[in-house]
Amino acid sequence: MNIGKQLTVSIHDVAPPHRDRTERLLDALTSAGVTRRSLLVIPNIGGNAPIDRDPSFCNWLRHRQEEGDEVVLHGYEHIAVGAPRTLLERFKNRWYTQGEGEFLALGYTDASARIARGRAMLAAAGLRATGFVAPAWLINDEGVRAARDQGFEYTNSYLHVMDLANSRNHIVPTLVFGPGNLNEDVGIAMQERATRVLGFCPNVRVALHPPNADHERRLSRIVGMIEQLRRDREAITYAQLLDRLRTSGAAGAHSHAH
Repeated sequence: MNIGKQLTVSIHDVAPPHRDRTERLLDALTSAGVTRRSLLVIPNIGGNAPIDRDPSFCNWLRHRQEEGDEVVLHGYEHIAVGAPRTLLERFKNRWYTQGEGEFLALGYTDASARIARGRAMLAAAGLRATGFVAPAWLINDEGVRAARDQGFEYTNSYLHVMDLANSRNHIVPTLVFGPGNLNEDVGIAMQERATRVLGFCPNVRVALHPPNADHERRLSRIVGMIEQLRRDREAITYAQLLDRLRTSGAAGAHSHAH
């Protein structure tokens, strides 16, 4: 194996209502040789499923953490809050998400408060999180600054892993299997072609969502793509990837200011 190439597989929208499907995805990943995964946990999905009212879910997450999976804070409620303020925010709200851009239009104070509530809920459940990822990757500069000020080490977007502590952006492309239309067969075929291209990148990410577990044949094709990427690279979590990116220096990175 070329230790210079890494694969990071994440499962988004991990929450009590999605536990069964998340476990099925984890089993499929284990069968593909991916045993270190980043779990993007929503502390109170939809505003009506707080993890602190589900001890079994918290126990399960703690076990996953002990076994080597990473817990990442994924917003707080995963629902849109506030109205888009700029033309760009309105465009992203219309085309990038279905009412889930929780941090798209928030100012610093509101973003910080939500991040703090989510962080406290994870901590109370005995869960550690060094990363914060906004729902649908939609976050403005004020939200990024709030995540950094709340002590998070990194966040990310579709194309970048952002080192908040060092103000560095690292290009790490992502193969996304979303909860909606991207699961259609035509989308899968396009992603199979993208997999061959991404094979040349040193660091690659794959983002899964719980509905990916619902269609056995499509899931099998997704796992096949992950196995293809896995052949010549090590499967590691976001936190581990961040350590590698820091160790490797600034190659492929650029500064960002927030």
